[in-house]
Amino acid sequence: MKTTGYSSLFLHIAVTFLAISFFPGVANTRGDLIFADSFAYPEGVLAGDGPPPGSPPGQGGWTVSNGSPRVAKTGLRFPGIYWVGRSTIVNSPAHTNGDKAVAELLPVTAANDGVVWVGFLVSKTHGALVTHGYAVVSLGNDATGPSLGIGMLFEENLYGLDNNTGENGSRSATNLEPSEETVWMVTKVDFINAKEVLWVNPAPGAEPDVADAAAHLPMTAEFLSSGFSEIVLKIGYTKGIFHFDEVRVGTAFADVVSPSIIP
Repeated sequence: MKTTGYSSLFLHIAVTFLAISFFPGVANTRGDLIFADSFAYPEGVLAGDGPPPGSPPGQGGWTVSNGSPRVAKTGLRFPGIYWVGRSTIVNSPAHTNGDKAVAELLPVTAANDGVVWVGFLVSKTHGALVTHGYAVVSLGNDATGPSLGIGMLFEENLYGLDNNTGENGSRSATNLEPSEETVWMVTKVDFINAKEVLWVNPAPGAEPDVADAAAHLPMTAEFLSSGFSEIVLKIGYTKGIFHFDEVRVGTAFADVVSPSIIP
């Protein structure tokens, strides 16, 4: 296991304090943080990194099931969102699946959680996009069970949601194409109402309104029943190189803005 250095730890504390100071309403409406990773690891291979110090119970380290995801030299930034450390890079050839990394978390289910929020930063940093590619943060591993993909959709070249069934209506795209601009993607996974709702760059000071959402999907019966117990970073069929950063899961919107513990 590789861990964060003291300099990053002190920066983490300072940035968390600033986030709480600027958004006191958010700080007072925290839930339970379930997963948090800022990729504050040494530059190089991601495999074997994590979980970060102070991680939520049940959060595991990163294993690689395909390719060679890496920790980048720098991280992604977005106004008002807690950040520290570096980011992770994933890439792939144009005609096959590429990098794939997996980390465990305590099972997230309808019975245990009801509603969870998922947030992360993403940008495409290099390379032209091939029209049939994808690059997502997946809740659950589609190789072993139901899942929800959040990011650049397969064959769409647009950000959105994908429940990975391949059926009509299984995806909901935004109107935003991936670019070098860093985007903050926030998804509400609502087991109570069997819905998944995505916002792109919502204001971090208050929980976003459903009317302002960029994409919606009904939750599949299988995902509603099983929930998820893995976070998966994966890319395929595209020459583009993507960065992911500040991946967080919690039971309140505030948890994905700024974690309440030092991960």
